Amino acid sequence: MLVHSKEGILFLIQVDHLSGEWIGQAIDVFYKAGASNVQVVSAITKKNRPSYMVYIDCKAEYSEAIEALIPMELNTGGWHRIETEHRFLHNQIIHNKLIIQSENDYLEFIVEGKRFESGSMRPEHDNVIALKDEIAERFAIHKSYGEVYQMAMTTLQSNQDSIRIML
Repeated sequence: MLVHSKEGILFLIQVDHLSGEWIGQAIDVFYKAGASNVQVVSAITKKNRPSYMVYIDCKAEYSEAIEALIPMELNTGGWHRIETEHRFLHNQIIHNKLIIQSENDYLEFIVEGKRFESGSMRPEHDNVIALKDEIAERFAIHKSYGEVYQMAMTTLQSNQDSIRIML
């Protein structure tokens, strides 16, 4: 298994003075500015105050734009900027057809996922959500994310050109 690397920037910001709504809108702003990932983790400060640790992961080319937004969007006067080495495995995009059949109707859907160099695979989150929405619209039934994820995973693991599931 070959592990690959690429350079990146990680911003680390501690905030103990903002509401969840404030932080939620800031997350959207950072993604629009080019952030690859934004994570917010609950924490406790040294004075036992509730706070958040905000992690913003981005490519170097977006770092200046994102850094300019940090004091405005998080109302803070200080943060950490860390140059990082992102480690990853190459992956292959894979597809397979899923046919969902009910008594009166059917749905054909292309399931998309990733197969990693390690041999593991998983469906793409957005694809699972799209399938969940299609099932709800076509068959007027609710399926949980877990149920639909399992359908997608079974489809990707199949050696056949398509897989059929009866509702």
